[in-house]
Amino acid sequence: MEVDEEKNVSVDETLEKIAELLNEASISLKDSVRLSNLKNVQELIVHKNPELLDNFLDEILQFQLDKSGEVKKFVVSFIEEACKKDFETIFKVIDNFRYLLFDENVGVQKRSYLAMINIYKNTLKWIVRHQSQLEEHHKQTWYTILDMKNHIAAQLDSDNDGIRTCCIKFLEILILCMSERLKESIVPHVNRSDFSVDQLEQDESELFNRDEMKEEGRYHLKKLLEYTLSNHISSVNLITSICVLSNVAKQRPEFINTVLETFSKILANMPPTLGKSQVNAVKKQMKLQIQSICKSSLCIGFVTELTALLNELGCSNNEINRLIPKNLIAESNKKRMNQTQNGSESKKAKLGADKNQEKSVETLVEKLRNKENVADLVLVTMTNLPDSMTSKFTQEYKPISNAGANQQIRQLAQMMVSYMGDLSSSQSILTVDDEDLDDEEDEELKFKMKIKSEKIDYSESTKTSFNRQQSLTTTPTKTLPSNLNKPASNKTFKLNDVTNNMATKFNQEQIRDLFNKTYTRILDSDEIISKNKEACLVRKKTLIESTTIDTYDQNLMNYIFEDVKKRLDLALIWMFNSYIKLKSALHKRNSLKYTRYKLENGLDVKEEEEEDIIEVGKDRMEIIEKNERILHSEIEFCETEYDKILIMILKNLQERKDQKDMLFSKFITQVPHLTEKSFELLKEACKDKEKYLFNMSTLSELIITRSKQRNQLIQILLYFTGLSNQILRENACAICLNLYERSQFSQVIEEYAFTRLKFLNEPTPPSEIINEVVDESQELLDTSSWNEDMIKSCLYLYLNLMPVNHKLINGLTDVYIGAISEIKRVILKTLEEPIKKMGMESQELLKLIQDFPPNSETLVLRIIHILTEKTHPSIDLINKVRFLYSSKLPDVRFLIPILNGLTKAEIISSLPQLIKLSTAVVKEVFNRLLGMNTNVPVHKSPVSPSELLVALHQIEPSSCDLKTVINATSLCFAEKQVYNQEVLANVIQQLIEINPIPTLYMRTVIQSLTIYPKLSSFVVSMMQRLIGKQIWKNAKVWEGFIKCCQRIKPISHQVLLKLQPPQLKEVFQSAPDLKEHLSHYVQSITPLERAQITTETLELIEQS
Repeated sequence: MEVDEEKNVSVDETLEKIAELLNEASISLKDSVRLSNLKNVQELIVHKNPELLDNFLDEILQFQLDKSGEVKKFVVSFIEEACKKDFETIFKVIDNFRYLLFDENVGVQKRSYLAMINIYKNTLKWIVRHQSQLEEHHKQTWYTILDMKNHIAAQLDSDNDGIRTCCIKFLEILILCMSERLKESIVPHVNRSDFSVDQLEQDESELFNRDEMKEEGRYHLKKLLEYTLSNHISSVNLITSICVLSNVAKQRPEFINTVLETFSKILANMPPTLGKSQVNAVKKQMKLQIQSICKSSLCIGFVTELTALLNELGCSNNEINRLIPKNLIAESNKKRMNQTQNGSESKKAKLGADKNQEKSVETLVEKLRNKENVADLVLVTMTNLPDSMTSKFTQEYKPISNAGANQQIRQLAQMMVSYMGDLSSSQSILTVDDEDLDDEEDEELKFKMKIKSEKIDYSESTKTSFNRQQSLTTTPTKTLPSNLNKPASNKTFKLNDVTNNMATKFNQEQIRDLFNKTYTRILDSDEIISKNKEACLVRKKTLIESTTIDTYDQNLMNYIFEDVKKRLDLALIWMFNSYIKLKSALHKRNSLKYTRYKLENGLDVKEEEEEDIIEVGKDRMEIIEKNERILHSEIEFCETEYDKILIMILKNLQERKDQKDMLFSKFITQVPHLTEKSFELLKEACKDKEKYLFNMSTLSELIITRSKQRNQLIQILLYFTGLSNQILRENACAICLNLYERSQFSQVIEEYAFTRLKFLNEPTPPSEIINEVVDESQELLDTSSWNEDMIKSCLYLYLNLMPVNHKLINGLTDVYIGAISEIKRVILKTLEEPIKKMGMESQELLKLIQDFPPNSETLVLRIIHILTEKTHPSIDLINKVRFLYSSKLPDVRFLIPILNGLTKAEIISSLPQLIKLSTAVVKEVFNRLLGMNTNVPVHKSPVSPSELLVALHQIEPSSCDLKTVINATSLCFAEKQVYNQEVLANVIQQLIEINPIPTLYMRTVIQSLTIYPKLSSFVVSMMQRLIGKQIWKNAKVWEGFIKCCQRIKPISHQVLLKLQPPQLKEVFQSAPDLKEHLSHYVQSITPLERAQITTETLELIEQS
């Protein structure tokens, strides 16, 4: 029972201590204090009392909003440690961790990436083990982690070197988790419990697929290898990559050959950006990693490769022999012998092929020495090059130093043979005859391959080119029917003669087959007729008109996206053709309405109008009604068809992985009309995390250029200004600010922002806000009350506009006055950034401070605090606040931000009211006055530390109670850096000159002695002066005098012997220990010294 009680007491003490540390951390202005307290809390609740983790989890996580990067990094570290202790914590803190992972501070990002290593592998292991028991929030957490994983893996292209280093380390764990652990794997003891693919019980489940995971692991390894071998890699990244690849090779032996090959390539092609010392550091690290491989069983089978690498790194043969044990060399040789014996038969079979390959190389070498052959090859292959040089080629291209030399020609020939295979049994690729080509091959390709045997005139006419193509296709491949072998008549060819009565000559299947072949030939004729503009136009029109037939619209779509970069114009023509049909139908409907109007009102109808409506034997109005129904159906069909084509093309463009060519943007900005579905698709495209920049820019361009559809487009942009997603919201707000500077957009944007702001005066959130928040978070919300996300959604855009239009602060003030407390709290919380941008020179802010409406005091006070948080107050601001305090609102809180701009007399006169505020506020006041606020630039305070403490002692009891003054002086004594020994001595000396002696004088003397015992001699002299001032007449000061005598023993006799016998007797009555001390002193002194003491005093001392 006693043990339980002691345990409960211990837990209670721990709880109190944690609460005290967290409170101090939340109000402290020093990063070091906050960090120290938070680390102590972590030690208590994670390592010593983990059962308290849930109790204080939210309190610690709120520090993720701290301005200090170091504090944010601590929160990341805390999340990592907490998840190690209780793994299910990750499901509670995943959103907080994701917020920190995408923080603007690079240091916080790097720490988050490193923490993600443990979080990812531990989560993966937990999810795999509990697959059958997973709830929805578990799955959502896993999807979030996968999203963060993909984000980190993509950071190899980051501009920050440290980010790339962390990404490389993270890729290591991805590769290891997504590959199998073999018996030969050398796994460190700390990693033996880590997950690997072979731990999956099933090959495929709802969340995992063994083969897909392996494939992803190989993909990450490939990306890492590509980056490691790139020319622009830094020395730090290269060293990190070498260490990671070495670990991968040791833990996953299947990759060791790839890793060794990579090491060899690194040594052969060191990045040109590295200096000599960096190259040496890279080689040193590689040598260490290779040595660790040599000492393990992994070197079996790779001794030759390892020896070659070590030789290149400068190791002698003796060093290599010492590194690789002899038994491992023997096993390696034995393994190679077995491989050689097993492969001897296959080598014999390949020997003939090798000889043929050598002959092919020699043949190509001879051909490549001919400059004309080389020029022809360049011309043929040039057609396959892209329009512009790729960034990868620019970065990795190295000029050929020995171009044209025999060695370079032979290397080129060997490369060509390795790609094309044995050429000995076929004709040379440089001399291809017509007979070697199949009749069904592309004629244009055949024409290009004959470039060696013909001299091409690129300026010749289309007709000549067409004749050449015709001459290449004269050999038939099938026997013609007898009726087609007859000689042709002189009758003029007419298309109708062929097409008429086709249904009687061919069945539907044959007609369909003929049409398909014709359609295919038209598709394939692109390059052949490329120089004939009229033919190209006819071809495109034919292809587009064919889309009215079932499935041919999809055929054309597939054709366009086979090479969409070159064929985007065809897609645009398709769109315009469909739009013209729609406009034509709309025009007919309008004409018909006008004709109907004329008939109904007895007006004359023109002849050209009658042609559309008159039918023999029927009433005109009946015909119009019939035509209207037909046109209505036609318009619906055209609208549906246009929308279908537009959405198909936009979706295909958006789903393309490579968006750098911005084809999506080019297309959507050039189409004649945007539909409602295309607006939705554009809205979703702007949410794409990888392509949002391109798509947001496209949306901005559309808003500017599409005046007729501007309202719908700008509503899409304004929707993004209220999202909680910081990246999308900030981008949208930035675009809105640019548009706001244009007169045609400013009113729309401002009205939208003000409308959203006015929602905050409603008792419950409107459905519009609820739907937006639910759509983004995909969670059910309490619709009966405002939450923080809803409130911020209404504030974001308005707060962004305020620094541009300062008058908007008045609208915010009006809404603040009528808002509920929760909304007021959020407004005060989010106000900092816009107010700082407005600055204290803003006339609108100064007007508001001077003449603010009732019930907005807290808002104005917050504005003043923000303006002076890191800047000395301006003269205008000081004057406005001084006037406000003296004439309208004598609330001393308004003086705190401008304290350093007031006079000494003003500060001292306001001290009684200031120290009545809460302890945290009083501490802030003293920090400002004493210059201890590290955020504000160094300045000269109007009140010195000694003057401040003296002024506190002089506060009249009628103005402020004694206890409050004592608390204020205690805060001063706590700042030991400011109130050092010299300052306190100066204060004591100033106070003794005041008449009457301040009540707290002796208390201050005793506190000073407690902090600085060396002041005792100085205090004795001050106490002797107090005797001359008859200190015993002031009861409270006299009481402190006696206590001080007790504190300064054994030198207190110097003061006590100066007292008159009545006062000395009173001292002995209050403090008997002083009488004993004085008695011992008198007995120890010489008779001469004793003679100087009065007889009455001696008698009083010697009395028992």
